[in-house]
Amino acid sequence: MTFKELFSQFSFAEIRPAFLNLWQTNEPKLVEHLDLDKWERIYQNVQALEAKSSQYYIRLGYRWETCSPMIDMNCSVYDKVDNHLDCPMACYPLWSEIAGMEVVVEKDIVITPQELVAGLLWEITYFGGTEEIARKSMERTFHGGTK
Repeated sequence: MTFKELFSQFSFAEIRPAFLNLWQTNEPKLVEHLDLDKWERIYQNVQALEAKSSQYYIRLGYRWETCSPMIDMNCSVYDKVDNHLDCPMACYPLWSEIAGMEVVVEKDIVITPQELVAGLLWEITYFGGTEEIARKSMERTFHGGTK
């Protein structure tokens, strides 16, 4: 199933408990300040992404809760041809391609579809709530840019 197909299955209200659990587990000091109305709008924008085909797929290797040092290292983008790791999903720059990627969950991971979608929302917004904000944040984080 593709990222877009997964996101089409659930409203924000349906993934909200799992999304809050991720925040509570990974960022407990910030969870009380979450603007859930803002997150619902972000979720709806992610749901509305136009899916484009990609030579890559997303593989979930571990659940997001208490994964360190970086949450995004457990969910990565791989090449379909040779299964070569391209990058953590949070670092993939084209959200429309992410929307079109198949999502593969390792067989030993126990996760509900709602938890999976909540985690994928966590991933795609790891560096910001829009593709543009995320791209600028990654530039600052990894390249010292100020754009």
